[in-house]
Amino acid sequence: MIIITPCGFDIERTLKEIDVMLTLPGFSEMKAVKSNRLYIADGNQYFNRSGPRIVDSIEILAEIIYPKQFIFGYEGKGWMKLEM
Repeated sequence: MIIITPCGFDIERTLKEIDVMLTLPGFSEMKAVKSNRLYIADGNQYFNRSGPRIVDSIEILAEIIYPKQFIFGYEGKGWMKLEM
């Protein structure tokens, strides 16, 4: 599993820049990429800020890693699965 959370980037900006990462040598050969376990999260609003949002970030990780057990409502606005 790979969760991409670039500093200062929201999901929209990450999607605009993602080709830089996707075209790196060997990236497409990674197990997480081959098994379609690649995710983008809003690094700007959640993962790259200190303070109370750390709880939101943990909830986002819980939704991504254990989607059947945790549904906090961040999918689509705080994170998304990258379909290759």
